[in-house]
Amino acid sequence: MRTTFQSLLKRDCRFIGTYVSFPADDMLEVMKLAGMDFVILDMEHDQLTFTEVMSMIRTCDACGLAAMVRVPSLNETMIRKVLDMGASAVKVPDIHTAEEARKVVAYAKYPPEGIRGACPYVRGNGYGTDKVHCYEKANRETAVSVIIEGLDGIANMEEIIATPGIDSVSVGNIDLAVAMGVPGQTFHPKVIEAVKNCARLCEKYGKTCSAQVRTAEDAREFDGYPGISHYHVEFPPYVLYKGYKTLCDGLKQK
Repeated sequence: MRTTFQSLLKRDCRFIGTYVSFPADDMLEVMKLAGMDFVILDMEHDQLTFTEVMSMIRTCDACGLAAMVRVPSLNETMIRKVLDMGASAVKVPDIHTAEEARKVVAYAKYPPEGIRGACPYVRGNGYGTDKVHCYEKANRETAVSVIIEGLDGIANMEEIIATPGIDSVSVGNIDLAVAMGVPGQTFHPKVIEAVKNCARLCEKYGKTCSAQVRTAEDAREFDGYPGISHYHVEFPPYVLYKGYKTLCDGLKQK
């Protein structure tokens, strides 16, 4: 029942996911029932440990969610470990240059495509059940994603996106808004234009990108941009807050 992020990228329609930054296996199953296609297990912020991420990847595999892990930084050991645990995709934040993008690919792929350390006995390689072909399979199935969220990254966006081995690119709306001098305005026209430019370049180079949206109305902003393959929606705690806030406010007015 395992779904890989690469298999979602091959779909003819946009797919939907969000970040999860705390241990919540039951919630992952609920999210799948609600229609989510993938989750990004966020090790950059909040509290997730390797042990918790391993459990959540297993839950994702069992219920059919594609599991991507955002590591804290461009760190070879972190990238190797989350892929060894069975994540089908890795996302690396705050990429500034094409050289950094090339390092992400190198750390995520086995030779000859990269320099990822080989071990057939890890979960991601089937616990040693196929010591010969597991590396080729991993290279084929592992999706590599980077986040551009600073002004240097915006300036070097085309070179980053053109990097061989990069499958998907995200613009970090929150950090970019701060860098552009409009903190908190994650849907400011300057930020949205950066996302649209990313989409145009992804289409040019045969890559894909994501768009952050809050509602279906937000998504209409990106009609006509085929480079956008998927949406990131609100984090689960905020969705929970909004749902309960609406319910409680309504009941208190009775």
